Amino acid sequence: MTALLRWLRKIPSQADLRRRAFVFVCVLALSFVPMVGTLGYFSSLLLAPLLSCLAVVAGVDAVLRVRAAAGTERSSLGAGQLADAVGPPAQRRATDVEAGPLWRLAADGARELAWLLGLALGVLVVGMLWTTNCDPIGGAAYFVMGPVCSAALAWLAGVAAALLLGPRKRWVLLLAGWTPLLGSTLIGVYRLYADPVVFAYDPFFGWFSGPIYDEGIEISSRYVLYRGYNWMAAAAVWLALGASLDEQLGLSWRRMLASGPSRLRSAVAAALAIAALVIGWSAPRLGFSATTESLGRVLAATKTTEHFVIRYAPTSITAREIEMVAAEHEFAWHQLERRLGSAPSRKVQSFIFVNGEQRGALIGANRVEVSPPWRQQMYLSHRPWPHDVMHHELAHAFLGDFGDPVLGLPIAGLRFNGALVEGVPTALAPRAHDNLGLHEQAAVLDRLEKRPPLQEIMGAGFWGAAASRAYAAAGSFVLWLAQTHDWAAVAELYGNAGDFEATFGASLAELEAGWIAFLRQIPLREADIEAQAQRYQRSSVFRRPCAHRAADLGRAAAVARVLGQEDEALDTQRTLCRIEPDEPGHFLRLADMLAGWEQFEEAAIVLDELAAREELTATVRAIIDEQRGDTALVAGQLEEAAVHYRAAIGLGLSEASRRQLQIKLMATEDAELAPLVVAYFGPFRVNGDSRANSMLQLWTAAKIAEVPGYAAVGDYLVGRQFLSIAEPERAAEVLGRAVVDEGGVLSVELRRAALLGLVSALTQTKDWAGARAVLGGVEAIAEGEGHRMEVGEWRERIAFFQTYFP
Repeated sequence: MTALLRWLRKIPSQADLRRRAFVFVCVLALSFVPMVGTLGYFSSLLLAPLLSCLAVVAGVDAVLRVRAAAGTERSSLGAGQLADAVGPPAQRRATDVEAGPLWRLAADGARELAWLLGLALGVLVVGMLWTTNCDPIGGAAYFVMGPVCSAALAWLAGVAAALLLGPRKRWVLLLAGWTPLLGSTLIGVYRLYADPVVFAYDPFFGWFSGPIYDEGIEISSRYVLYRGYNWMAAAAVWLALGASLDEQLGLSWRRMLASGPSRLRSAVAAALAIAALVIGWSAPRLGFSATTESLGRVLAATKTTEHFVIRYAPTSITAREIEMVAAEHEFAWHQLERRLGSAPSRKVQSFIFVNGEQRGALIGANRVEVSPPWRQQMYLSHRPWPHDVMHHELAHAFLGDFGDPVLGLPIAGLRFNGALVEGVPTALAPRAHDNLGLHEQAAVLDRLEKRPPLQEIMGAGFWGAAASRAYAAAGSFVLWLAQTHDWAAVAELYGNAGDFEATFGASLAELEAGWIAFLRQIPLREADIEAQAQRYQRSSVFRRPCAHRAADLGRAAAVARVLGQEDEALDTQRTLCRIEPDEPGHFLRLADMLAGWEQFEEAAIVLDELAAREELTATVRAIIDEQRGDTALVAGQLEEAAVHYRAAIGLGLSEASRRQLQIKLMATEDAELAPLVVAYFGPFRVNGDSRANSMLQLWTAAKIAEVPGYAAVGDYLVGRQFLSIAEPERAAEVLGRAVVDEGGVLSVELRRAALLGLVSALTQTKDWAGARAVLGGVEAIAEGEGHRMEVGEWRERIAFFQTYFP
């Protein structure tokens, strides 16, 4: 104990001990934070810059120690400063005199970095006792690629700064060593601010992957290539120093050009430096960053309108419907300008990628649409027209003029309001979920007791809540404010970052109480609550310690399934079930895989075990029944399939799921129809080639239309296929036949979908009168606010297009 106390008393007086103690305390505190404190992506992202800063100090101190040991530094340092950097004589290790000066520095650096990195890694590993870590091996890989590489590069920056400046005060050398860190960080921040990217690579903090809602984060070959580029530049610096350094750590440019090993080192260093410069200059081509020009090489087609510059791939489906896509952009602009009373003064750039995977590879956002307010650019993936998220993303661009002058976000002084960042766009462009409007969705949250308190999500805590809950709550609250006051007040609230007293003369708590009272007056059907329960079941990524590992495993299992690698796919999916046993979706996909490989008994066991759980939502129970029905339908056991399908329909489901089940239930009543429905929906089929599947579905839908009594169903399915490939004329023809439905086979859900599809097709063919007439039929069977919202938006869209198109 006495020895420990003596050692603790040394910490304030020795720089190396202070660094180690600081790392230990910081990482220990971090280890208690779920997700962020586990050995993995988030901890590596946070620790890399911290350890880089400390590694610079270690590099500077290493040079001071070696110089002090050589007796060359005492004249320029005070006694106290020298002792702080050098430490006691026993620690100076003025050994290794037989080694070169640079290698003596390397030995010193290796010891100190081993302490710093070892402490950080050790605490994170021990922290697995109290914080769940589902992938320690993958986490270790993140640690190596992040903190280890960053700290080593930063140590070299500290050494190089101390050697280049020569004998100087320690604080001067430290500032010089930190300059590369500051410079690279500023470059990264500038790229995130000015360039069309949401990810960033940096030598000293590693890799920032982008939006937190993209759970699939893996060490890619691009990251490995980037680190190779870093080490190439580091090798150039190391060789240049080795060629010019003498035994007293003095630099001599003449020595670099001397014959022998020094000249060879200099030549190799020059070659590596040139190569590193070329690679750095080619960063967009290598995927280390992106520019508008680099995206333009992929999204090579451009459509310019009054308010937009739209970029898209010339061979994509977007190219086939670009006139309507552009018109929808202008319609969204018209709606937002009318509500907010003003619009951006410059054109908004809209990048429409073929799919999320292409966008993720190019700018770093795979699963989410992105629109940074300060850039007034939108990064969208293709979706069926009209794009259901574009209005929301454009609202972000509009709000850039209402927020702070730098980022266009709700920032005022030290106050930042995360709920308004997404809540205002959600309110400006509310999306219906079946028959539920935005307020009804928030009311369901309240009934389920999952509504987040507004105070908790008004700051950065917004991103700590589950996205589905936070968006619905914030959006409904803001929409209620706009409806009880006006949009001008909401715009003012965005600008002052949520100063409710200044804008509304009432506190957040008072306004929240009024909003909750409003929600609790909204009538809801029990079926609607059941249908939405599963949507709100998923927790925030920060409350799912295995989220990243689960996303990686899910992707790997899906790829293995497409490739027909049965054992690997099943083993991977079983691992996924093991690390997240509370996620029923993993078990449902496992059962689907087993059935796809005709292991029906094993699939039934998985479903039975899942069904035995007590706290499953109605949606999950419905999916279990549907999978059981699919198994029976594929086997030709129509009566058994019907029992399961009827049970599923009686539970809480979305309209899309109900429509699919209704068609499958029809198949159980007709032996001729059954195999065609199996072929169309393809239960347990792997969708590897989307084009082939689309052709198969189109052909099968046409065959369904030939079955006596089911022409309306077949025409409806054919029409959906034509709409998906931007063929509105053909879609209008077959959907027009479907909605006649002489046999009365279509349910109200199928009829509503067919009518809305026909409205879309007629609008795209510019048959305004026909579209309005059909829309009246949709309105006649509306069941809730969500349906009425959709009808109202279509009316506005048709009226706008009638004046927009010549």
